[in-house]
Amino acid sequence: MSFFGELKRRNVFRVAGLYVVVSWVIVQVAATVEEAIALPAWFDAVVLSFLVLVFPIVLIFAWAFELTPEGIQRTSAVDKEESITTQTASKLDIALLISFLMFAGALLAPRFLPERQTDTGDTAAADTALQVDEQLVSDATPPVKDASIAVLPFADLSPDGDQEYFADGISEELLNVLAQVDGMKVAGRTSSFAFKGRNEDLREIGQVLNVAHILEGSVRSQGDKVRVTAQLIQVSDGFHLWSQTYDRDLSDIFAVQDDIAQQILVALTDELMADAAPAIAPAARTDISAFNLFLQARDLIASRDASGMQRALELLNRAIEIDPTYAPAYASRAKAYTLLSDRPGSYGSIPAQEALTLARADVDKALALDPKLADGFAIQGLINADIGRPDFAVSSLRRALELNPNSLDARNWLALALAFNGRLRDVADQLKTLVDIDPLYPPGVTNTILYNYRIGDFETAKRVGERYIRANPGEFESIRIRSGLLMLDNQPAESILLQETLPLDKLDARTSGELRSSYYDLGIDAEYKGPHKLQPLFEPYGMESEGDLAGALNKARKAVADFPEYYAAHTVLIRALSQAEADEELAAHFAAAFDGSLETYATKLRPSVSVNPPPYGQLALALRAVGNTAEYEDAMQRWRFTIDMFRAGGDVSPGRDRDDAAYWAIVGDDEKSIDFLESAFSKGHPLDVFVFRDRVYKDLQLHPRFAALRRANLERVNEERAILNYPPLDESYYTGIEPETTPTD
Repeated sequence: MSFFGELKRRNVFRVAGLYVVVSWVIVQVAATVEEAIALPAWFDAVVLSFLVLVFPIVLIFAWAFELTPEGIQRTSAVDKEESITTQTASKLDIALLISFLMFAGALLAPRFLPERQTDTGDTAAADTALQVDEQLVSDATPPVKDASIAVLPFADLSPDGDQEYFADGISEELLNVLAQVDGMKVAGRTSSFAFKGRNEDLREIGQVLNVAHILEGSVRSQGDKVRVTAQLIQVSDGFHLWSQTYDRDLSDIFAVQDDIAQQILVALTDELMADAAPAIAPAARTDISAFNLFLQARDLIASRDASGMQRALELLNRAIEIDPTYAPAYASRAKAYTLLSDRPGSYGSIPAQEALTLARADVDKALALDPKLADGFAIQGLINADIGRPDFAVSSLRRALELNPNSLDARNWLALALAFNGRLRDVADQLKTLVDIDPLYPPGVTNTILYNYRIGDFETAKRVGERYIRANPGEFESIRIRSGLLMLDNQPAESILLQETLPLDKLDARTSGELRSSYYDLGIDAEYKGPHKLQPLFEPYGMESEGDLAGALNKARKAVADFPEYYAAHTVLIRALSQAEADEELAAHFAAAFDGSLETYATKLRPSVSVNPPPYGQLALALRAVGNTAEYEDAMQRWRFTIDMFRAGGDVSPGRDRDDAAYWAIVGDDEKSIDFLESAFSKGHPLDVFVFRDRVYKDLQLHPRFAALRRANLERVNEERAILNYPPLDESYYTGIEPETTPTD
């Protein structure tokens, strides 16, 4: 008999078929048990591996042994005349047929079964919540482009672990150059470097960063030799498209970096079907130790953590001492000075005047050393915005992006500069593009949330915030973003409760100011005990909220006297003067600081107030009070134009309703003014105390609709205060008039 025939006679084929089907059932059971009782994720893989290993043993057993009436015996010991393999074959055929029918039924049944109907009640609510969350995940992530890539930080595998700066340099060089390849999307540095040292599945990283490919690698150096390994991975299936190892001498680390980066880039552009690999501009040369200090400082600045940026300043000072001609170190130090100042939007406590002086000197030095330094132009743009030169700011920031299309700071600051013209839809679109490039870049995430809220697209704001929070669960910045979303979603008390969970030792001036501002919204003045005072330019607002108008005015006057070139301070002073009804002084300040020119006033104050128009209303009241009718009418005209410009640009926020309410109150149309105040209140968040104490509405205090709005707002505030276990306020908080009491006998 042939070998094939002998296999058939000994039922080897039948045993194999039955084993495969039974194994499939066992694997399905293993997968179910794993999920049901929370076994490790590798449990079903171990079961499958075991079954595969046992398979050849089963086949050998079927060949070598036979089932007989006397039990299992070796096949060679059984006489063929006495063999019962035919009867065994029939039983195996029946078992195999039943197994195949069960197998086919399990596969086909779901196709014919009706879809499960979900009952109403808790189950329906849970399913709905799940669907919403899945939709958030889906909508937050744009479609992945084939020509898209993230460059992860290369691992330092050197024996001494002292080549991290070189590994980061290779990664950064590739990221910046790939960003200049036409048609290629490159994930931003903040997001890519966020996975440094985190041993996560590349497919999950690709999903978070929304890219189709990942470039990773390693650096190993010893003595004067260095080995760099790079590999290009397809995210969808983890397939390695390309890999290469480079061995080089380490006599010139920057030349090695340029050479390897260029070779990798050529391979990448060929693999990703780009037109051609651009030539890499040689990296700026410096002392190796200075370069290492610079790289460490740059990472700390990118974190936006105040203590980290303070450490970055120390590192940059040392780097500049080692090499006074290294331009990137000066630009990074200028950025650190600015972000550590007490200007609005920054994170530290260095007086704004001092920080600006130091930053301007460093920027000038950086661009003198390297006229094509993108970071130098980026920080120059931010400084120009601060000192009332918006057109120069936009020009500098556009130049920074020409030199480095992947400059996240430049793109973020350019969006903010464009917001000064009221085109908030355009700004929101730019910021959405920014967070698509770098979904874990905190300033971009925060600003995208804010501007989408202002144009009425809170769903996009939530999706962007949720994507960041999912990638960084439990982190300080994630808690801040969550509390901000709660505040925008008209849940101020819940936002405060979350803010209060932030560790005090990590609070910077900005975060402390946000918490203090949240308290003020609910009439909670003295209870805040955080480690930081309000930023100086916000102190007058806090003092005014607490009823100290004279103190607020003195603080504002001092801010302008100390720093006349910093126009954010002028905005604070103008408000304080208006509230104090110091109209003569306000008009005189307008003539002295702005040459009595509304054009200068509009230009200088535009960048200092972010998305809010310049303070035309306060100026108009003062000009009318001192009898300057022509200038008053001009100011009101410009204010009307600016409000309409913001609305045309997509701004539907309560802030614009309040602008309109104040405008119509000054014009004298009380009903229209209250219409807009009611509109602002209807959008959910309680109006702050300044609305009801503002001199603009002095003549409306006894108006029935205004009084009703005040009571409704007070009720809303007290609802939130109750959540925080604070006693209710009465109307004297808004009016300053104690309620009448009825004497008792």
